[in-house]
Amino acid sequence: MRGKILLTALEILKETAISQIDFFAAVLNAGYGASMGKLDYEYEKIQRAREQAEATERELQRRKRRLQVFISQMKHDGLISNYQGKIKISKKGKQKLRELKNKLPARYYPKEKQNHLTIISFDIPEKLRPKRNWLREVIRNLGFQMIHQSVWVGKMKIPETLILDLEEMKILEYIEMFEITKTGSLKKVE
Repeated sequence: MRGKILLTALEILKETAISQIDFFAAVLNAGYGASMGKLDYEYEKIQRAREQAEATERELQRRKRRLQVFISQMKHDGLISNYQGKIKISKKGKQKLRELKNKLPARYYPKEKQNHLTIISFDIPEKLRPKRNWLREVIRNLGFQMIHQSVWVGKMKIPETLILDLEEMKILEYIEMFEITKTGSLKKVE
């Protein structure tokens, strides 16, 4: 109980001291002979600036703490280590980095029908098999039908986000997309 009373008393004295400092700063800023309105304005301005500075400091401390927790978790997971006071990525961390770099985008894109047939043909190298399998699943999810393992046809528009993802994955160069206005023997494909 006594500690709580002492804490409250010290907080009140601190607030009183800050209020006095702010008041004298407001008088100095307002100038000799200033009206009470001008003094109030200067005092409120100083108080707002102090509150803003305190809020900024609290936010900085919160972010610093989040960073410390994040680094601690990465150490706990074995992704980083301290070596002579410096943070270094571990073997496990390097492996995780490779996995994250090779992570594939979502397999579902918005579907939009069109009147024309679109043919998608690709020849993605074997070393990129996970990306090739991902593409097949995406094309299937868009509603295309397989003519051959690497040739698909359907009456759907290719989403622009898919093109951007293919570009980012560096496999767009292995893919050809055609829009067909006259179907010929492909009439049976709907």
